[in-house]
Amino acid sequence: MPRLKLRAATMNDLQDFHEFFSDDEVMRYWSTAPHSNLHQTEKYLRSMVDGKYNGRCDFAIEYAPPSTTPKVISKISLFDGHEIGIILARPFWGKGCMKEAMTEFLHDFWHREDMEAQNEIVADVDPRNNACIGLLKRFRFTETGYRKRAWETHLGWCDSLDLKLERPKE
Repeated sequence: MPRLKLRAATMNDLQDFHEFFSDDEVMRYWSTAPHSNLHQTEKYLRSMVDGKYNGRCDFAIEYAPPSTTPKVISKISLFDGHEIGIILARPFWGKGCMKEAMTEFLHDFWHREDMEAQNEIVADVDPRNNACIGLLKRFRFTETGYRKRAWETHLGWCDSLDLKLERPKE
């Protein structure tokens, strides 16, 4: 039985989402600063819950091994249906959770009838985010470009490493 479940987010996930969205280390390479209050996370989660991709290609990742209370520890999404974004609560770093989630996510995505026209997934990663880059490369994402001062975030101006994963040949 898998220990992770990809599912649509609900407003009941608010506390779990806030735990990772308010963590400075988790949010280091995210496009926004850590959430300083629950209202910020509530607004973010509301837009996810009400979004057209919730449960289709925007998922809460629930950790639920036997004998534990289920807890949302992560999210994985395709922004605008093609650019992957991932975030993981710090207590679960280095435990293979994102590898497990990514395996399920990609398998489901490539086999969805409503995504047949989608031939690639792209990623835009801060080049200092070695863990994310390593994960993506394990799944055969390839580098397609490097942009200097691509994004202004809470860290200041950041470069961007662009990657792409093409639809696997059947």
